[in-house]
Amino acid sequence: MIPFFVLDRRASLEILKGLFLKFPNLKFGLMTHANISDKFIDLFRAFPYKTRLKYFDSWEEINETKINRTLKKNIIKISDSGVFQKNGSNRTYEELFEKYIQLKVHYGIIKDVLHDMDATLKSAEEAINVYEDNGFKRKFKLIGVAQGNNADEYKKCYGMLQDFGYKYIAIGGLLKRNGNSNYVTVRSEELLQQTISLIRDEYSPEWLFVLGVYHPSRHELLEKLGVWGADYKGWLFHYDEFYRNAIKKLEAQGRINKEIREKYQLFLKHKLTYLQTKTPENRKKYWESRKELDKTLKKYGTSLQELRFREVRERLEKEVVAKMLNKN
Repeated sequence: MIPFFVLDRRASLEILKGLFLKFPNLKFGLMTHANISDKFIDLFRAFPYKTRLKYFDSWEEINETKINRTLKKNIIKISDSGVFQKNGSNRTYEELFEKYIQLKVHYGIIKDVLHDMDATLKSAEEAINVYEDNGFKRKFKLIGVAQGNNADEYKKCYGMLQDFGYKYIAIGGLLKRNGNSNYVTVRSEELLQQTISLIRDEYSPEWLFVLGVYHPSRHELLEKLGVWGADYKGWLFHYDEFYRNAIKKLEAQGRINKEIREKYQLFLKHKLTYLQTKTPENRKKYWESRKELDKTLKKYGTSLQELRFREVRERLEKEVVAKMLNKN
């Protein structure tokens, strides 16, 4: 089961490069969307080349050029249409597929319609006709998306996509947004398992992708259900923003002095107070202490960005890579 990290920022690529370099022989996935900037298209298509290696402790022990070549072979890239973003549905399929070619992705996803089987099938039929009639077939693999309101609709949609000629089909629409936040959750664990199991039993696909549902706590389940890959949207949001592990690592390296420690303790105090009270006054104190901590860290050759990079990488190594290594 391959986890795909969803991203559209340069810093995300920099974080992941430092993680991937530690495990160059594992297969990882990257997923982006068609609405990214031209600068990010260039970085994404060339990854891991052109992406800076930042805050990597074992730099002296590696041959980056050699490992980059290995990573290039083991990283699988997917793009979705960005249809659920602002103006994401305005592109024709010819325009969308040209974007996929610019990105040099291995797989490109059709424009689907959330929970609407009929509209998604209509889009899928148009997509595969454009794909097969205009030479795009030689450039990337086209992914159809099964949509529905229940497991039986998903199964029916999946079968019709196969009838259209799709060899690669993902299951979509299993997420719901948590209020107005960036967080999304699976709308029903029961529906997820029921849908995947029904499709698995009926069609026995060798390749099955489930959109948006990856989380380390769900890794073994997806593996057991025979899922080939799933994307992880929340990996940048779910980390310890108290930076405790990163601070401990820098302390072990002798990079934390009295001034940094004092600023860090003040930052912790104001952050905890703000989280307990949620008052504007305490929020201001928290942000001011955060700025002061970053200013002090930079004075001594580090930064809050380094703490964040370290925190995210350590969590991904413990929670995601550990699951992959157990399998391998």
